[in-house]
Amino acid sequence: MISILSELQWLIDRHKIIEMIVGMANAMDEQNWQRLRTYLADEINVDYSDFRGESPQKIAADLYVQQRITGLTGLKTLHISTNHEVTIQPEEARCRSAYRIYRIDPTAESGQERLDTAGTYHHQLMQMEGEWKVTAIRQTLVGSNAKLWG
Repeated sequence: MISILSELQWLIDRHKIIEMIVGMANAMDEQNWQRLRTYLADEINVDYSDFRGESPQKIAADLYVQQRITGLTGLKTLHISTNHEVTIQPEEARCRSAYRIYRIDPTAESGQERLDTAGTYHHQLMQMEGEWKVTAIRQTLVGSNAKLWG
């Protein structure tokens, strides 16, 4: 039987994990790269193959942040994160969530300025020095209007 104390800890950890996932989305929208970096382990496994066709890889967190800087500079974005399903083990956790991302290029001509995507994120996290850190990110794509941004 699970004790009340362990149930409370599970709720606290679940809340912290969801706050991190939402915080990452907000940090990207704010282009607050230092904040984004605080949520990441030093190395992370990334898999954006479903959207970008890139092979899954393990990269330094600083490189991940730099890639976001390069990819989002000049864009206005809105990341929406919902439907969080969290599983927690003593030292690791997973969070599956739905997303919708709006990307607007204010310099593009009318009708070509938006790239909207929707799908699922799968985040893996580990406890490191008493804090949860993201160790893996996989994005799956349900739909997009990518034809506009060839």
